[in-house]
Amino acid sequence: MRRPWQERTSRWLSIRPRWWGGLPCYAPGAEVQGEVCVTPDGDVHCSHLRVRLQWRTEGRGNPATDKIAEVDVFQGTLSAGLPRTFDFRAQLPDEPWSYSGRYINIVWEIAVDLDVPWSVNPRHSQPLVMAPLRRR
Repeated sequence: MRRPWQERTSRWLSIRPRWWGGLPCYAPGAEVQGEVCVTPDGDVHCSHLRVRLQWRTEGRGNPATDKIAEVDVFQGTLSAGLPRTFDFRAQLPDEPWSYSGRYINIVWEIAVDLDVPWSVNPRHSQPLVMAPLRRR
């Protein structure tokens, strides 16, 4: 069984987060950093490779979402079978904190979108937890 903080992969994209202490938990205002690895099956022109820090709600009621930061990390041609790695970093705000409840969840994530002209864009996301760190 794969844990949610382990490397996540799809057909074209993998996100390798850099977690401190092996946990996907960040304090409000902390910096999130990691890398995105892209290995296409064939040569592809990439209009944009965007990495977003965002949160969204799940559950009952109207869905809500907010994009906190977006970085365009690459534009150009990706070669078949050649892995390319791109670093990213983004600053978390002070709120809203991650939450899992009976009726609603607040989910923080790093979302990656590979903009390929005249094709379905490969997308991938990696969840993370944003909450105050516990004192020991």
